[in-house]
Amino acid sequence: MRTKLFLATILALAPMPALADVTARYNAGGKELVIEVDDGGNSRLDVGGKFTIIHRDGVDYIAVTDKEGTKVFELQAMVDLVKGFIPKSEDPKAKEFQFGIAPGTAAVVAGQQGEAWKLLMLKGDEASKKKHIEMVVSADPRLTPVGNVFRRAIDTVNSFFGAMFPEETGFSARLTELFAKGTPLRVTPIEEGAAKQDGPLIEFKSLDTAEIDAKHFELPAPVTSADEIFGAMDALMKPNAGGAIKDLP
Repeated sequence: MRTKLFLATILALAPMPALADVTARYNAGGKELVIEVDDGGNSRLDVGGKFTIIHRDGVDYIAVTDKEGTKVFELQAMVDLVKGFIPKSEDPKAKEFQFGIAPGTAAVVAGQQGEAWKLLMLKGDEASKKKHIEMVVSADPRLTPVGNVFRRAIDTVNSFFGAMFPEETGFSARLTELFAKGTPLRVTPIEEGAAKQDGPLIEFKSLDTAEIDAKHFELPAPVTSADEIFGAMDALMKPNAGGAIKDLP
């Protein structure tokens, strides 16, 4: 009995094995979306090498690259500033909308088995009710760190949806619920009855568990303060700066 108790105590005190680094690659409308997460929880979401969100030491940063170089902002400071310029929707019809989620057909994406779920409009105009988002998600624990990156991004995006969809529509709550189902493998807009459907917004391609160079999570430039953000954004929008909104991924 004492021997068993001793071994149990040793096992309880022993350090748990570190989680593996993971790199997931997606196709995102012709660009490559790469999500890297290390065993310490730092992460990097990169789209085409021009738009990057880096999470390190518990803080999210956004880096945008144009012809003049790379500018880095603290993401929350950026969100707080932009939110101040987004007026609340005054369209009374918006309050009549109601959103929900429903199961779809299971699918395999790049060898990963996934469940499908739909985010759809339950109440609203007939044209809008024919459109929904279908997301195939994976429960593979190896992909969980990647799913956490998506969920953190959705939490940020949800900050803006109140301007379009009041809380009573359930849009933000259902979106959060959808991403809690698992790690996205494929996200596709669907329009019932359409002669031609749009392709996936993102689609999983591969997963790698090789060690990630710690330099990937370093900030590529000094952080631009909140007071300087609008000046920096003005520079990005110059005609010849290569940073016009249409050029950003």
